[in-house]
Amino acid sequence: MNETLSLSGVELRRHASADYPVADPAFKPYAHQRELLELFRTEESFLAVNDSPTGGGKTMSWLAPVVESGEHALAVYPTNALIHDQERNLRSEFAENFPDTRLGEDTKILTVTADSLRMEYAEEFPDADSNGDRLRRLLRREIYYREKQVILLTNPDIFVMMRRGLYGREGNPGSEVRALNEFGTIVVDEFHRAGRKEQNTLLFLLDEMYDIDDYRCGLSRIVLLSATPTDWLEQRFVDAMSPPYIRVTDQHEDTERRSFADSPTSGWGAVMPPVELDVRTSSTFGTVDELLGDDWEETREFAARDGKTVFILDGIREVDDVYSRLNAELDDQEVVRIDGFHRGDLESKLACFDVLVSNSAVEVGIDFTVDRLLFSAHNQASFLQRLGRLRTETESQSARCYVPSIVSVALEGLSETDTIPRTALIDTLTEAYRDPRDRKSFDWRYSAAEAAHHIRKRTWNANPELADRIRERGWERITDHFAPDEGLNRSDVERYVDIIDGPIENTLQWYRGDSLQVLVYDRTGDSHDPLRSYDLFYLLRHGDVRFYSRSTFEEIVLNEHQYAIRNSASFVVGFCTYDGTIPPNEDGYGRDVVLRATPEIYSWLDQEDRTNTRTPRVVNDLSVDVRVNDGSRRIDTIENLRDGMDELELLCYIVDQPPWEVANQYDLGPFFFLYGIQVRDELRSIAIGTDALFLHCAVKDEHEAGGLERFGVDI
Repeated sequence: MNETLSLSGVELRRHASADYPVADPAFKPYAHQRELLELFRTEESFLAVNDSPTGGGKTMSWLAPVVESGEHALAVYPTNALIHDQERNLRSEFAENFPDTRLGEDTKILTVTADSLRMEYAEEFPDADSNGDRLRRLLRREIYYREKQVILLTNPDIFVMMRRGLYGREGNPGSEVRALNEFGTIVVDEFHRAGRKEQNTLLFLLDEMYDIDDYRCGLSRIVLLSATPTDWLEQRFVDAMSPPYIRVTDQHEDTERRSFADSPTSGWGAVMPPVELDVRTSSTFGTVDELLGDDWEETREFAARDGKTVFILDGIREVDDVYSRLNAELDDQEVVRIDGFHRGDLESKLACFDVLVSNSAVEVGIDFTVDRLLFSAHNQASFLQRLGRLRTETESQSARCYVPSIVSVALEGLSETDTIPRTALIDTLTEAYRDPRDRKSFDWRYSAAEAAHHIRKRTWNANPELADRIRERGWERITDHFAPDEGLNRSDVERYVDIIDGPIENTLQWYRGDSLQVLVYDRTGDSHDPLRSYDLFYLLRHGDVRFYSRSTFEEIVLNEHQYAIRNSASFVVGFCTYDGTIPPNEDGYGRDVVLRATPEIYSWLDQEDRTNTRTPRVVNDLSVDVRVNDGSRRIDTIENLRDGMDELELLCYIVDQPPWEVANQYDLGPFFFLYGIQVRDELRSIAIGTDALFLHCAVKDEHEAGGLERFGVDI
């Protein structure tokens, strides 16, 4: 397909509001901002979803009432980059719109990430011996000993660790961060970008916090900033969550938001411009072949136009190839790249670029000007997020997207309409994209077990009467959240919980689950932080890397990073230096990476010799192999990595066919991380971490489909 879609702009009605709590008397809020303010003023408790469009002022919608209330608030953002971007935005909002509220004296903005706990707060609390100890001391000082409002910005992982007591300390590994209970409002930004497992985790914990007695926990207001909720989420909000549910755009959606084609209406604010969207087809991670192959002349012309052009692609390998080609060809333009390994001099890059080549690193959390956009999109969230980078108020802009063939066919049906409303685009994308991790059976197979494990931990230090209450209310909440209409009762769900062993429960309790990460010392010189953890498989496929023992790695890395190594060592499987990427082979690919079966895995497969009866399990030993034909692409130091993987505890699930067959059979798509594992003379498939659980659900759903349907269970 090569079709151009004319997307309408989006405008929201502004309203005069003399009592809106900002300094500028000329400020005219949108309806969703007024509605949320009214909720804060009139309702003691609620779960509010604000699904107003990108650029429509969702941050102000919660910030103004929180500042007016003077209560502590916690804001949860999906990435650390977005946390830092929002901190800058909030400080700017305070200076411009809340000058009477003195930052640092009346209100304190705190940002908490693993990096800030490891670095900034380590200097503030030199006697603290762990990130958890620093976090407890920080919040105790700011909330209990200083009379000021606290607005805490953090990520979902840290919120879950605080709530579940995962910030342990010597003698008390399940110790709580008690100050979490002092926050009256919790805001979750970009809620729709969380996967099913993550949404289940957040909603269950938020619901539980809300339901705790007021004298023990102050949470009364939950605000989700999100795309329009799906039907199953709406059902969860209404039937499972304890606070009353309000969708703040629901009552006035038809009168407060509308499309425009040329320029916004007087009295309305444009939040998205009209866009001429050129839709093309490519495979995921295959966009680079189109851009630098048949479409190269158009690619070059697109990038060479006046103004600022932005490319947002799926993988670092694609970014590297497109950046290198454009940088070599466009002599008169400033071509820059931003990705996980190239974030150095970020502000100067954004200020001076003519062409920016990036990946998900700029989807959220970075503000920049863009006149035209070229992007690939492997799922609906990435499509809308990347398209949403076009935010000028009135002028029509041009964009080109590369999408999978099934999506391009679906979008082709829109091309018969002269001007396409954004709502029609969203509806089409919702039907076209499918998420292999969005499986309903995951709720009662695994999220119920995750919640049951959490409830058991809560009863450990409780007196018998309180423990009974926690168990009883906990099981009510589990069935409400994870088996409300499945024909499953508590005893049915308990059977699924009982077959989950301890190691799997331990994996589930974390927000994102397990992954294989390596601590990397980046020697390319284009990074603001040369030491970071990164995905092992990308490094093995594409990285110019050398692996070391921890002791040798510590000798190589500068002294200033020794503390970071100590804090990160227990979370990684190895240590390496990184000197950029290797050139692709003659077929355009990197190294071939295959895991190798160990005696432990052979024993597992002998015990459970059929895929459909095999269950995920934690293995303590895993080995990796890199296959190359060209000796210059070898990794001579890989034995140092293997030595570090000898004592792994990693959740795995193995299917007896090779990865490409498994991906096709279960419709997993290229962003489901499935790896090859050599078992004797056969190549089989292995999934790791929570992906092992999703793959197990896919296998069981297919195998049990007939039997479950007879009992009224919809999978």
